[in-house]
Amino acid sequence: MYEMCVGPDGAGETLVWHVMAKQATTTLCGRQLDEQIEASGAERAEHCTPCMASFAKLMADTRP
Repeated sequence: MYEMCVGPDGAGETLVWHVMAKQATTTLCGRQLDEQIEASGAERAEHCTPCMASFAKLMADTRP
């Protein structure tokens, strides 16, 4: 299972939505999200492109 988590982008300047496996300590793009950020502060945030690419690959690899 995976979940969406808000965190800084690669440059640390903008909030984006990352993908993280449940019970994981890092996002699919390799970032460690040290603090919980209130999602209402990122309602219109973009998605992390590297996370989404990794997630798409994971989903494609699990198809029968």
